[in-house]
Amino acid sequence: MYLYRRAALDVTLSPHRARSTPKLQETATACGLPDASLNFFCPNAGSSLMSSVSPSVSDRSTTTPDYQALYETAPVAYFSVSPGGYIQMLNPYAADLLGYKRRALVGQSALSICPPGPEGRERALQVLQQVQQGHSVEKAEMRMVRSSGTELWVHLTVHPVQNDDGTIERFQSIVTDITSRKEMQAQLETNQVALESRVQARTAELERVNEELRAEIRERRAVQEQQQRQLAAMDAAMAGMSIHAPNGAFRYANQAHATIYGYDDPEELIGESWRILYDAQEQAYIEAEVFPVLDRGEQWSGDLTGLRRDGSTFPVYLTLTPLDDGGLTCICEDITARKEREQQLELYTRRLEVLRDIDQAILQAQSPADIAQAAMKRLHHLVPCSRSSVALLDRNTNEGTVLARYSAGESMLDSGVTVPLSHFQFTEAALHQQHHIVEDIRSVKQTPLIQQLREEGIQAFMTLPMSMEDTLIGIVNLGTEDPGCFTEQEQRIAQEVTDQLTIALRQAQLLEQVQQHTERLEQRVEERTKELESFTYSVSHDLRTPLRAVDGFSRMLLNAHSDQLDDEGQRLLGVIVESAQRMGQLIDDLLALSRLGSREMRSGPIDMDALVDDVIDELDRAHPDRNIVFSCDPLPRTCGDRSMVRQALTNLLSNAVKFTQDEAPARIRITSDTKADVPTYVIEDNGAGFDMAYADKLFGVFQRLHDDDAFEGTGVGLAIVERVVQRHGGHVEAEGAVGEGASFTFTLPKETATPP
Repeated sequence: MYLYRRAALDVTLSPHRARSTPKLQETATACGLPDASLNFFCPNAGSSLMSSVSPSVSDRSTTTPDYQALYETAPVAYFSVSPGGYIQMLNPYAADLLGYKRRALVGQSALSICPPGPEGRERALQVLQQVQQGHSVEKAEMRMVRSSGTELWVHLTVHPVQNDDGTIERFQSIVTDITSRKEMQAQLETNQVALESRVQARTAELERVNEELRAEIRERRAVQEQQQRQLAAMDAAMAGMSIHAPNGAFRYANQAHATIYGYDDPEELIGESWRILYDAQEQAYIEAEVFPVLDRGEQWSGDLTGLRRDGSTFPVYLTLTPLDDGGLTCICEDITARKEREQQLELYTRRLEVLRDIDQAILQAQSPADIAQAAMKRLHHLVPCSRSSVALLDRNTNEGTVLARYSAGESMLDSGVTVPLSHFQFTEAALHQQHHIVEDIRSVKQTPLIQQLREEGIQAFMTLPMSMEDTLIGIVNLGTEDPGCFTEQEQRIAQEVTDQLTIALRQAQLLEQVQQHTERLEQRVEERTKELESFTYSVSHDLRTPLRAVDGFSRMLLNAHSDQLDDEGQRLLGVIVESAQRMGQLIDDLLALSRLGSREMRSGPIDMDALVDDVIDELDRAHPDRNIVFSCDPLPRTCGDRSMVRQALTNLLSNAVKFTQDEAPARIRITSDTKADVPTYVIEDNGAGFDMAYADKLFGVFQRLHDDDAFEGTGVGLAIVERVVQRHGGHVEAEGAVGEGASFTFTLPKETATPP
């Protein structure tokens, strides 16, 4: 409920309009209104404010006493306002409501009791404009201000009072205080906002909770679907899967799990303990080694030995994962096939290792007997046997010779022993290149060899043929003290080792033949070397002696008796002298070439720059009348026999000097190939050159590509160059074109290389 006081005031307004006065203008300005507002309030004001009020006061005598008493004591606020907006009268209740004395407000603008703003003066102005047009205003809400400055909310009801001629005499206003109601309304609005906010928050909370519930429902449904899919997948999985309670009993097992352990239906395992799948020894291992890991909340994986329903055992790989409730999950896999593959792989690895050891032993062996002994020793690591031997067969003598034997004890059948072929039990199988097994030695003919094997404790043996190019050259015998113990895989391994041994023995035999042939060749080389040395001696002494005589006597004849010879005789005698000299040079070159093959090399570091400079100086002195331009780039150092390398350089540069004799100037350049991996040297000239079609003959002995009349020479110089370079492990080649010069390239070892 709203409790408020009501107040009313009936004010008699002047029948004529008030004029604008300075005082009224100041009042309007003080109330914050523009000057034009005065014309709106009282456009035709013609008298002062007091003259406007006086008639109203004089009219009091015309009011009845009852009306006057009611006006003075009414519990509502009454105001009487002039058409110009000035307060003419108010009752006591109105003065008390605003906290003023009655006479303090009489004559004041009605706007002065309204605070500035749209809910105060601006609203009062709107009401005044409306009533000035002759309209009544009912319960207009607006603000007023008390003398203390506090504001209050009021309902304003205004009715215009007209004269007989229809003009407005005054405005009669009733003001009702609604401050408490407005405060309560504001509080209600605040409470409403708060309530709506709480409702919205609660609604949002309910929505959130509902969404969480819906999400939880979806999640649970998804979990259920996932569990169903997982169970379906587990049921269809190839691996065995099971879930166990904290006491170890089966909660779940798929078909694969049941099948692995020999059960037809997984339901046979539900409620049973895990112990039914392992023997006592394996149960003890699980309790001692596996459970402590699971108790720590860790996963365990490893190999165990499972127990099938029929009592057979098999290798199984388990992965155990602990659950929060104390139970566990198990994934199992029958690894029988994997274990067999691992064993085969391990055996194959050992087999390769042994075969590698056999190869190394064969490479290190010095004789066929050593090779066979090494092979038999390592064969025992792959094939279980107590005795093994290798015998070479000679079909011409019908005998077999024990090449090697390996056993733990002594034996009469040791290496080197010869046995008749009839004593061997290789039968027709060995002759047809097939291995033969005797599972019981007592079942074969008791030859002296068989009796000796029985005395050594052999109960069974296997004979393997050693064949080369469809020819049986020997056999390998493996004996064992356990009858019938050679498996098919062991037989294959034994045959493989036998085949490898056969090849190795054949290679050893060929190597012996090569060594014998090498020895014979070395002997022949030594003989030929001695013959060459003898020939060299003969050439250097026996041939040079008469050649000197021819040369010497020819010179004497030419010098002493030339006047007795005609021109033709002198020419022929000159030819004899020149030919003798050429023959002597040819003999010297041949001797130099022959010595290169047998001469011992004295290798060391060589400064090629210095060596080339020495050779160039020598050639300059030998040809003082020639215009030769030598250019030499920095050359890499090398390693070799200095005198041999000097000889090769001298021959190459002399060759360049000779074939540039028609050039002026002659240009000879010595460079190197800096991009090559080994020291590479290049000698270029601008001489006569040669036809590349004959390049393969350039380094042959006595091979010349030019006429003797044009360029002298013996045809041995470049052959010496090639021999020197080859003895240093290098190579030499030439390029050229007729009339465009030639280029010779040769390689030598690096300075840090091992001397050749």
